[in-house]
Amino acid sequence: MLKRIFNKMFPLSTPAVADHPSPVMATLPNAESEQQAQQGQQDQLYAVKRGGKEIASKLFMAMSTEKGIHLESLLSALGALAGYACQISVREIYVEQQGRPIKEIFIVVHSKQNATTYYFGDLLNRPLVESRYSVWSLASGAAQKLGLQQLIDLHDIFKHVTDTLGSKDFGIPRIDPEHQAKETPWNYVCFLWPQLFPLAQSFCKNPTDWPIVFGVAVQEILFASKDLIAPELALRIVMESAIPMSKIYMPDQQGVDPN
Repeated sequence: MLKRIFNKMFPLSTPAVADHPSPVMATLPNAESEQQAQQGQQDQLYAVKRGGKEIASKLFMAMSTEKGIHLESLLSALGALAGYACQISVREIYVEQQGRPIKEIFIVVHSKQNATTYYFGDLLNRPLVESRYSVWSLASGAAQKLGLQQLIDLHDIFKHVTDTLGSKDFGIPRIDPEHQAKETPWNYVCFLWPQLFPLAQSFCKNPTDWPIVFGVAVQEILFASKDLIAPELALRIVMESAIPMSKIYMPDQQGVDPN
């Protein structure tokens, strides 16, 4: 499946979006008017919004088949990318730009079970669940607008992530089998991050904005899939993918020595 997604994202000849219409994505505008462009000059988040829409649209088209789109997979992929973007944003600001030691920025946990490194900490939680435009704020806000009455329990997700460090259950959303994504969040990050991160950077140079771009992409898909998936389920898929993926270490993509 991931190979097929790659081929659709980067074909030898890229078809226009109009060649593949889909009612699910009807809420995503393809072209902006001159008036919208003028409004964008006054909107500090204009580039972030454009980037989020572009990522949502590109990934939607790549993951679509002749049978349609598997929304659970799309939401899990975007949630995973949004979570990982939080860590990359913090790394870029504090480690790369300010030159601070990695262990001063994160709580670094080494799992003896699978020799894997994970990252925790307050700085990481800000773009993930605490700030005004955190992944959680954007996703839960959209879900509430779609009719969600009771928010999911974030503390339970964090506890599950901590309890499963180093095990085969780490990073696997606790979703009923019929709603499981086609791939694991880890695989989505490993495969899709190198393809979509440069696109996010092309819209937003400020690393603070990177998690917001992917959070906006999550919002776009949530709104576009109205009445196609329960908002509580959609939000759970997003956050059960985002939170564990904010903790993972992928040296080939980060280039930062955790030690």
